[in-house]
Amino acid sequence: MMYAFEPTIDVLEAWSHTFVPEETLYWIDSSFLEGLPSSCLVIPRQEFFHHPLYRRPDITNPYVTWQMGQEVTYIVHAFSPFLHELQDQVRNRLLEYQVMTHRGLILPISVTQMTNWSDDAIVEKDGAHFLVLHHANWNALTMKMRYSLLLDYAKEWDTWEGETYDDSTASHLKGYVNRFPIKDGSNCLAATLFAITGNEEMVHQWIHPETFLQTLKLSGYDSVEDHRPTAGDVMTFWNTQGQLIHACYCVREDLYFNKHGQVRFNPWKLIQSEELKTHWGAYRLQIARKK
Repeated sequence: MMYAFEPTIDVLEAWSHTFVPEETLYWIDSSFLEGLPSSCLVIPRQEFFHHPLYRRPDITNPYVTWQMGQEVTYIVHAFSPFLHELQDQVRNRLLEYQVMTHRGLILPISVTQMTNWSDDAIVEKDGAHFLVLHHANWNALTMKMRYSLLLDYAKEWDTWEGETYDDSTASHLKGYVNRFPIKDGSNCLAATLFAITGNEEMVHQWIHPETFLQTLKLSGYDSVEDHRPTAGDVMTFWNTQGQLIHACYCVREDLYFNKHGQVRFNPWKLIQSEELKTHWGAYRLQIARKK
């Protein structure tokens, strides 16, 4: 039976404190360089993606760095009071560029909500209004306002419906069914390894494919030719380049413990094969089964 759920107050409170990183980043191209003050770091795109600071999940996920288009050639790491040091025309163009290039931490905002913000934080595009967040203007909000914005934003990432657990669900999974993590990073591979090992430390990790496959092997799992999953099987999904894209755990026939992504707005939940196919059916399925 499908069950509707939502983030608890405790989860919302945790999100509200860590959703916007202390590091304020802006996407730019070379046309912005002459108008920038010397009080910021201008990072070439290639260096940015190889820098350990900017590869942390608490940076990559809020800023959604994987959506950065090729037109972005530099990233500004800004320090206060960066925006106030810019000329009005440069600041407005910079904020508009963030919306245009799909930088993260940009939230749609209603006319009613706009009364809480100064005009220099709001961008209008195609008749809609967007709020360009940074650490200072986020912290200036009331907690009630943060909750409202977070709830609206979180709904864009996933559906808040899942199957209820029953006696076929392992006891260690029940505490995570239809729940949200409080921070970014825990992904589908971590959720799957948690399901097969029962080790709660694993569920909060940001696990990469080779680490996942090695741990799967250590846990006694091998690939099988069968395409009909049974309880205890691990479902893995691969792209045409042979890269592991997703994994989940079969609780029983047509019921899977799953997390669709690595952001905090992707809940752990029990889903049926129909939802699994909707998200991952375009990829090649390979089942792993314990010996």
